[in-house]
Amino acid sequence: MIVKVKTYKRPNYKKLLEYITNDKDRLVDKEGNTFMLTHNLKGRNIESWEKQFKKNETYRKHKRKDSVILTHEILSWHKEDAKHISIEKMEAMAREYIQRRNPKGIYVIAPHFDKNHYHIHICASGLEYHTGKAMRMSKGEFRKLKKDIQEYQQKHYPELSKSVVEHWKKEKAVTSDKEYQFKLRTGRQSEKEQVIGMLKTCYKASNSIEDFYNKLKECGIETYNRSGKTTGIIFGKHKFRFNRLGYTEERIQDLNKTKTRANELNRVREKMNNRNIQRSR
Repeated sequence: MIVKVKTYKRPNYKKLLEYITNDKDRLVDKEGNTFMLTHNLKGRNIESWEKQFKKNETYRKHKRKDSVILTHEILSWHKEDAKHISIEKMEAMAREYIQRRNPKGIYVIAPHFDKNHYHIHICASGLEYHTGKAMRMSKGEFRKLKKDIQEYQQKHYPELSKSVVEHWKKEKAVTSDKEYQFKLRTGRQSEKEQVIGMLKTCYKASNSIEDFYNKLKECGIETYNRSGKTTGIIFGKHKFRFNRLGYTEERIQDLNKTKTRANELNRVREKMNNRNIQRSR
């Protein structure tokens, strides 16, 4: 199972709720069955839910400019498992996800279907219900959530074998839902995935930061600066920040550390070789 979380720092509740609940992409089976789940919410319409989301935000304890106001969370399955997916299974996994994510949260959940691709959209408040506490997850907590919900899927629905993902492997770059949907529809890599591939190749072949930037340039990728620091690359008409591609400042600095260690090792080897030559004389 793929789990994606997109954060919003503006109160775009209505827009997201309208997208999730629209009838165009809503999943309805042959018998006309579907589901719409709400958690810690009253009412059955967007206007009522939006008011409650906004009301919950007033309880926020620590207010910052970059606070996460809401999240758009997605659970999706491989298209080759389409014949094994059902409304009942998706609803059960959605309910389980809420419990493992945080049962104190506020959620609106609906299933969607697009080109044999079954997925669930979730609108979640950035805060727990009336506590003012943020729903934030660390990378480790998010990795555990993905692993746990997948283990639930494997235990209860082993037939969804094509939708098993290696969540225990460290994710080095984030793919947006838009990019993920693009890949499912076309089978082609997004521009961002192409960039990540070239970065990976250049990084592995480099022995210093300067060498890394030069190799990127040879591939037609220019770097750009912000506040006097090289913070990203330009590919085609788009800019990409290094840290959004999985290349943090620390990771890039490791290239110079590697070069330093290599130089030190070479100096040690030269000393040992000189000593051996003197001894042989």
